[in-house]
Amino acid sequence: MAELCPVSSSLVEINRIAMTFERSSISMHYARELAQTARSKGLDDHQLLRMAGLSADVVTHTSDQRMSPLQFADLLQSYRQLANDEFLGRTERPSKNGTFVLMARQAVNNRNLRGVYRHISRFYDLFTEDLRFHLVEEGNEARFELTLARPELDRAHFLTEFLLLIWHRFPGWLVGQFTPLKRVELSYAAPPHEKEYRLMFPCDARFNMPVNALVFDRSILDQPLAQTEDTLKQHLDNAPLVWVTRPNFHAFTARKVSNFLETHLQQHGSLTSASMEAAADHLHITSRTLRRRLTAERTSFQALKDELRQKLAVTLLGQPELTISEISSQLGFSDPAAFSRAFKQWMGKSPKEYRN
Repeated sequence: MAELCPVSSSLVEINRIAMTFERSSISMHYARELAQTARSKGLDDHQLLRMAGLSADVVTHTSDQRMSPLQFADLLQSYRQLANDEFLGRTERPSKNGTFVLMARQAVNNRNLRGVYRHISRFYDLFTEDLRFHLVEEGNEARFELTLARPELDRAHFLTEFLLLIWHRFPGWLVGQFTPLKRVELSYAAPPHEKEYRLMFPCDARFNMPVNALVFDRSILDQPLAQTEDTLKQHLDNAPLVWVTRPNFHAFTARKVSNFLETHLQQHGSLTSASMEAAADHLHITSRTLRRRLTAERTSFQALKDELRQKLAVTLLGQPELTISEISSQLGFSDPAAFSRAFKQWMGKSPKEYRN
C-alpha cells in the first residue's frame, strides 16, 4: 500500500511532505504586506483577501503560515483589479493594467534573450519614470539591473522581489528553458523573510549591494526564443500563477510525470491508483528507468505526486459540497486523519479550521 497511499500515521512521512509543501508554497508575509498596502490606498483589504480565498485574520496572525501559489496569484490579480496598478502600490504613479501584456506581445518577436532584456529596458523607459531596467554585459557575466526612483515606497521590498522574479521566469519561459542564475544582488539589508529567497531565486542572494540585479552567464543572452504569439496568449492567460509557481528546474521527465498525474486525476477523480508503474507505462519506459531519470533530475515520483496533492488540497477545501473524507480519498491519503495531520503541517490549521 506504500505506493498507492504513502501518507500514513508515520510522523516522518508527514514531515517529509510538509517540507515539500514549504518548497512549493509562499509565506503569508506577502498577503499581510499587500493587505496593508490596500488599506493605505483606501481599498478594502478584507475584500482583497476574500477574493483570494484568504481570511482577514492573516493580517494580524504572526506565525508564518503559508499559502499556495494559486492563492498568491489570486491575491495579486485581486489587487490589480481593485487598484488598476501593476506596480502593486509601491511607486509614485501606478502602472495601469495591460502594460505588461503590451510589453510581452512585443518581446516575443525578439530574436534572442539579449533582445528581450533590451526591449524590457526600452519599453519601461518610455512608460514610467518610477523605475529603470538596465542590461549590463561585462566579461563572462550579464546583469539585469533594477533601480527604483523612490525605493522608500517599496515597503518590505515587495515590488523589487516581484519584478526580479518576473524578469527571471518570464524571459526563461520565452527561450523555453530555466535560466540558471549565478546570484541575485539586492540593494538592502537581509529582510526578516530572507528564507523565502531560497525559494524565489535558486542561487546565492547578496545584500547591501549597490543595485538590485539578476546575474547570469553572458552566453545565455544568445539563446533564441522558443515561444510564439500563440503560446504567449496561453501563458498570459495563466499569469501570474506561472510566475509565482516554483518552476521544475529539471523539467523534462518530471514535467511529463506531472502531466500524467493531472490527466489521471481528471480521468479517474482520484490519485489513489496513480502509481509509478502506471506512469512508466504511459511514458513507454520501465519503472526502473523512470525512477533513474527522476533521480537524475533530483526529484521522485512520490515528490511530484505530493506537490499535486498540496495544490489540490486548498482548492478542494473551497468546495463546500465535498466532505473532508471525500477530499482525503481524492488526494490518495490512507484515511482522513492522515490527511488532516499533513494539512495542519502545511497550513498551520486543520482542514476543518481552514475551511471555516
